[in-house]
Amino acid sequence: MPLNRHLCFLDVGHGNSTVVIAGEDNVAVIDVGRQSTFSEFCLEQNINHIQSIYLSHADADHVAALLGVLITKSISIDYVYVNSDASKESGVWDDLVYELDRAHQDGLLEFKTELVSGHREELPHGVSIEVLAPSRYLAAKGPGGVNRSGTTIRTNSVSAVIAVSVGTSTVALLPGDIDGVGLDDLLQNPQANLNARILVYPHHGGLPGAGITPEEYAEKLLPEVRPDLVIFSIGRGMYSTPSPDVMRQLRRLLPDTRIVCTQLSKHCADQLPAVPSTHLSQVFAGGRESGKCCGGTVVVSLEDVSEIQPKRIPHAEFIKKHAPTALCFEHHPEISLTQLAR
Repeated sequence: MPLNRHLCFLDVGHGNSTVVIAGEDNVAVIDVGRQSTFSEFCLEQNINHIQSIYLSHADADHVAALLGVLITKSISIDYVYVNSDASKESGVWDDLVYELDRAHQDGLLEFKTELVSGHREELPHGVSIEVLAPSRYLAAKGPGGVNRSGTTIRTNSVSAVIAVSVGTSTVALLPGDIDGVGLDDLLQNPQANLNARILVYPHHGGLPGAGITPEEYAEKLLPEVRPDLVIFSIGRGMYSTPSPDVMRQLRRLLPDTRIVCTQLSKHCADQLPAVPSTHLSQVFAGGRESGKCCGGTVVVSLEDVSEIQPKRIPHAEFIKKHAPTALCFEHHPEISLTQLAR
């Protein structure tokens, strides 16, 4: 059944893609992942028009899937927002900005090379998208530059931080791959209220970079957000995410927060389940066919944000049965199912 008024955190493997469905023909997207999951999700959901696509930064695991959409013209798009990044010497980034410019010149979409704090988009039914970072200063200096503290600005430093809200309540905070430099820039924004029900953990739960430890990073970020749910968008076996150090600090600072990884980390289970998972949402997930999902694609109702798939208890039962060294409860097999499902 097609979704209507939902927020979907797609299982794209290692990467990020979030789709905001604010009503019929009212869709906005933050990042698209690397491979075909984004297109397959749109096909499944009969999405053939997107109002806005926000590409948080230039890394391929956030942007590459848009190339196929542009080339095939399978989905019409009104706006695409990016920040320029002259330091990103990748064929994917070069090809993508070339195709976006061509599409802009052909009148197929508006290609906006400014994705900075202060931008806000209003969608129907009180849904809004707001960019909280980077600041205009950091974006203008750009990757490869040096900020006033003498720190080098990198691609991850200018990763856009985006909030999705319903009314006055922030449902989700999407910080992309923001590093220590970008995090400091974000925290200096007096207008940014970071408190959110859901946090997609930056950099897929990997090491934050820019001279900050996972412990320091978490201590700066998590008390500001205070999420009820933290999502790690990961690919099984790729880059060893989420980091045990990150998970340990998360559990220490937010012991009652629910954690969902899109795919089953090798930290948590050496072997994949031998039977199909029945706890997953019914929408497309990149790891479903290969049995790699843990939480799979996470689906949140924008009418009742407490309505989240996968549901807590079935997901907790899956973890208890198939993830004997699950990081989300710190290798404590005696933990109760009720505690795990909180």
